[in-house]
Amino acid sequence: MSSIFEKIDADLNPNGNFWTVPNEDYTNEVSNNFIFQGQLKLPQSNDLLKKRSFILTKTNLFYMKKSGKIPKFVSKICWKKVEPFTEESGSDARFGFKLGHKEFFQDFYTENSSELDDWLDHLSKVAIMSDIEEDYAIIKEIGKGNYAQVYLAQDLGTHEQYAVKNILKETILHTPRGVQSAINEIDIMRKIYHQNIVNLHKVYESENMVSLVMDYMPAGDLFHRLQKRDRFHEFVAAKFMINLLEGIQYLHDNKIIHRDLKPENLLMKKPDSEFEFKICDFGLSCISGDEQVLRCGSPGYVAPEVLHRQPYTSKVDIFGAGVILYILLCGYSPFNGKDIGEILIRNKECKTSFPNKQWKHVSEHGIDLVKRLMNPDPVTRISAEEALKHPWFFENGRKKYCAMVTPLTNDIGLNSIDCGSSFLNKQSFDEKKYQKNGRAVV
Repeated sequence: MSSIFEKIDADLNPNGNFWTVPNEDYTNEVSNNFIFQGQLKLPQSNDLLKKRSFILTKTNLFYMKKSGKIPKFVSKICWKKVEPFTEESGSDARFGFKLGHKEFFQDFYTENSSELDDWLDHLSKVAIMSDIEEDYAIIKEIGKGNYAQVYLAQDLGTHEQYAVKNILKETILHTPRGVQSAINEIDIMRKIYHQNIVNLHKVYESENMVSLVMDYMPAGDLFHRLQKRDRFHEFVAAKFMINLLEGIQYLHDNKIIHRDLKPENLLMKKPDSEFEFKICDFGLSCISGDEQVLRCGSPGYVAPEVLHRQPYTSKVDIFGAGVILYILLCGYSPFNGKDIGEILIRNKECKTSFPNKQWKHVSEHGIDLVKRLMNPDPVTRISAEEALKHPWFFENGRKKYCAMVTPLTNDIGLNSIDCGSSFLNKQSFDEKKYQKNGRAVV
C-alpha cells in the first residue's frame, strides 16, 4: 500500500526534485530550528561516494557547500520516509538510509553503523520512520477505538515506556477526511511542547499501518477518575482548571484549536494526583486563522455556535473547558438526556442551571467562572488568558492576585433545565450512533 504522506510531500516539492535552491532566509531557519549537523556521503555515477556536511532543522535538510558554511541545496523532509539499509561492498558493509518516496528520493551513506544510528535518531524527530519493530517492543493493548488501537510499548534502547497509537492505513484512506485528519494531528503535535499536553515523539509508517509514539500516561483519563471521585473539592478543581486553561492558552497562542476537549481526552499523570494531567487526541484539531466552519466535537461539550452552523473561533475550546469545570464541581453533566439526540438538543439550547442541592457547596465565584466559560455568546465568552485572572483562582490558593474588574454574571438561561441523571451515567458518552472518524458527528 502506498504512503499516505506521499501526496503532501509532493505538494511541498512541486518541481518533482528532491533538492531545491534555498531562499535567502535560510539563516533564520537554521538558527531558530536547528537540530543536528553532521557528515553524510552521497553516491556518484562512478559508484564512488562524496562526503559533504548537512544541517538538519525541524522541517528541512540543508546540503552544505564544500566550505560547510553556505547551503547549496535544501529539501523539505517533514513528510519524507526514512528507510535504513546495509549494503555489501566487497568484504565490507556500507550503511545508509533512503529518504523520500518512490522515484523522488535520495540515498545517503554514513561512515559506520554507529553514525547511522545517530542520524536515524535525529531524523526521527522530523521525518517519517519505517520500522517500529526495530525500535520498540509492544507489551500490551491499553486502548481501542473504532479506527485505532493504543499499545503500551518499551523503547528497546532506553527501556522507557511509551504509548503507541496504531491506525490502519486502509481505514485512513477510506474514511472521509481520514488522510487530512491524520496529517493534521501529526503536524500540530509536532509543533507543540507543553507540560500539560501529550508529546508526540516519533511517527512510523509500515505497509499497512501508521504509528504515533507518544507519552505513556499510566493513571487513566479524567472520565474514569470521576467515576471514582464523583466530583472535586473546589480547591482541587481550581488547581485542575489552572493547568487546563494554561494548556489551552498555550494552544491558542500558537494558533491551534483542539475542538474536542472532554474528560476522556485529559490523561492523568499520577494515580494519587487529581490535578496533574495532559491534553491528548488532536485528531480534530486545526490551525486557526479564518473562522472555522467544520461541525465536529463530542455531544455535550460542543460550543453552541458550532451546533447552530455558525463560523467559530478558538472560543469553542473555552466552552468545552466550562463544561468540564461544571462536571468537576457537581459531578453531573449540564446537558444530559436519554439518548445522544436529546443531549445534542440540550447542548444546542445551552440552558444551564445550578440546582441548590448540587451546587450549595460551590462558591459564588466558582459558579460565576462556569457561566463565563459556558457563555453561549462566543463574542463575550472569556478567553483562557482572561479566565486565569478570575478571582476564583485567588480564593483557592493561587499566589498571584488576579481579580477581574467586571461584575459577576447573571444566570445564563432563565428557563434552564435540571442536570438530570449523574455524569457517571455512561449513556452520556455512548456515541456509536453519531460516530465518524472516531468522533461524534454534531
